Amino acid sequence: MIPGYPQHPGGVPPQMMQPVPQQVQQQPPAGLPQGAQLQYRKRPTGDGDSLARHIKKKRPTERNMPAKIDTFVPESKVYTELCEFEKKIDSIIMRKRLDIQEAVGKPAKTMRTLRIFVSNTASDQPMQQQQNDMDDDGIDLSSGSAPSWTLRIEGRLLDPPIPTKKAQPVQKFTSFFRSIVVKLDRDPNMYPEGNIIEWHKQPGNTDDDGVEIKRKGDTTVNARLLLEMDYNPPKFKLSPVLSEMLDMKLETQPQIMIGIWKYIQLNKLQGADDKRLVQCDQKLQQLFGASQVQFSHIPTLIEQHLSRPDPIVIDYTIRVDREFHQSRKAFDIDVELDSLLKQKMMTAVAGTNTQKEILALDDKIVQCVQSINNSKIKRDFLLQFAQSPVEFINKWIASQARDLEIILGESQVNLEEMRQSDFYKQGWVKEAVMHYLTSKSQQRLQELLNQQHRPPQ
Repeated sequence: MIPGYPQHPGGVPPQMMQPVPQQVQQQPPAGLPQGAQLQYRKRPTGDGDSLARHIKKKRPTERNMPAKIDTFVPESKVYTELCEFEKKIDSIIMRKRLDIQEAVGKPAKTMRTLRIFVSNTASDQPMQQQQNDMDDDGIDLSSGSAPSWTLRIEGRLLDPPIPTKKAQPVQKFTSFFRSIVVKLDRDPNMYPEGNIIEWHKQPGNTDDDGVEIKRKGDTTVNARLLLEMDYNPPKFKLSPVLSEMLDMKLETQPQIMIGIWKYIQLNKLQGADDKRLVQCDQKLQQLFGASQVQFSHIPTLIEQHLSRPDPIVIDYTIRVDREFHQSRKAFDIDVELDSLLKQKMMTAVAGTNTQKEILALDDKIVQCVQSINNSKIKRDFLLQFAQSPVEFINKWIASQARDLEIILGESQVNLEEMRQSDFYKQGWVKEAVMHYLTSKSQQRLQELLNQQHRPPQ
C-alpha cells in the first residue's frame, strides 16, 4: 500500500477500514516512484466479538501526533509542547518521590515522655467487713466472695513541649511494650495460682490504656514489675567492651555497624591492598579475638556482643488495708514515636487518589490521537486520488495484486521480479522461510507417525 493510502481490498471505502497494529513492509511493484513503500496489514479474523476482543487486547498507546500534521492543524504544536512539558513534570515528580522514599527509609523519630501510674484496689477484705459491721471471718458466707485485690498498671503520653495545632493520633500504653511481667513476693504454697503473671503482645490484638491483674489475697504483698520495651526497629544492649569503644549503650544494629565503620575509618584500619580486610587494633582484637577480619564477617561477629535490652523495673507494694492505694511516685520513661512529617511523607508516596483520574485522561488522549491519525490517513488518501485519479488507481491495483499474490501463495505473478536477487532480500523472506521449514517439519513428523501406526507386513 502506498504511504497514506489505507488498504481496503474488495473496493471497501477507506472510512470503513479498522486500524490494526501489525504491519509488514514490502517493496513497491514496478511503476511506483522511488522511495514509495507498501504496507501490508494483518487483520484479525472472526466475527465482531473476536474483533472487539482483539482491539481491546491490543489497546493503542501512541500519544504522538502524526508527522507533518501541523501544516493543516496548527493547534497540534500546542499539544506537542504540552507533551514535552508533561514529560518534564513527570521527571520532577518521580525524582521527588525517590527523595521522599529515601527520607522515609531513614529513622525519623520524635521523643516523648510516657508517664506510668501503678495502683491497686482491695475488695472484700476483713478490715472492710469489720467497718461494715459484718462477720469477723475473712469471708462473707452469704455472698461467698473471698478477699481479693486488683493491680492496675496504666500510662499516658505527656503533652509535647510545643503543642501542635492539629491533634496527633495518641498511642496507647500497651503499644510501647513487648511484655509485662509481675512477680509477687508471697508463699507459693498458700496461693497455688502462681506468683508470676505475664502479659505478651500478640500480633493483631488491639492496644489498651493499661493492664489489670486480679488475685485473691488478704495480706500486703510486695510486687516487682518488669516492663520490656518494644523498639521499632529493634534495639540491642551492647556489651561493655563494644559500648566503651562506640560510646553507645542501646542502639539498632545498623547504627552499631555505622559506628564500627566510622571507628575503622578514623583509625585507618582498612587493609592497604585489600580494602575488604580490617587490621584490628587492641580494642578490635579484644572484641573479635583476631588480628584481622573480613568486613563482611563483622555483623556475625558482633552478635555475641549484643543482647536484649534490660527491662524497666518498678517495685510496688500492694496494700489491702484500704480500698484504693496508689504509688506516691509516677515513673517517666522516654519513648520514640514516628514523626508526623514521616507519616505524611508515607501517605504522599503511597497516595493513589489522582492516579486513576490520570490514567482515564491518558486513555482519552490516546483515543483522540488515534482518531486524528485515522483522519489524516483518509485525507491523504482522498487528496492523492483527487490530484491524479488514473495514476493512483494503477498504483492501488498493483498494491492489491501483490497482496493477492502473498495471500494465495501464487508464483506465476511477477516472474520477472522473482529472477532478481533483490526480490529475496525483502522483509517477508525470513517469515516465509520460517513457515516453509515449519510446514516441512510437520510433514516429516506426520510421515513418521504414519509409519509407526502402519501394521507390519
